[in-house]
Amino acid sequence: MKIKAVVIAILLVVNLGLLAAVVLSVVDGGQAWAGTAQAQAMPGSPKYLMVTGRFRQSEQALYVVNLERRMLAVFTFSQSKKRLSYNGRASLAADFR
Repeated sequence: MKIKAVVIAILLVVNLGLLAAVVLSVVDGGQAWAGTAQAQAMPGSPKYLMVTGRFRQSEQALYVVNLERRMLAVFTFSQSKKRLSYNGRASLAADFR
């Protein structure tokens, strides 16, 4: 009888944990669990910020911002060609005066 109560308690705790995970994923749109990075500073270096996004239907964009020099570099990745391309850079200090 005691083992049955322990098993029921364990199953209850596991189910409560799963329910909490489902509720949290619904509340934040699943971003905390398996979302794409919208903006992310590189670990150990507060000088750079990386932002991803869709460029065209079959291309992804990667924007790298050098916060120290206020420069922006743009890269695109073609999923069909499996190729990363450098698309240029811009000075944020000059553009946002």
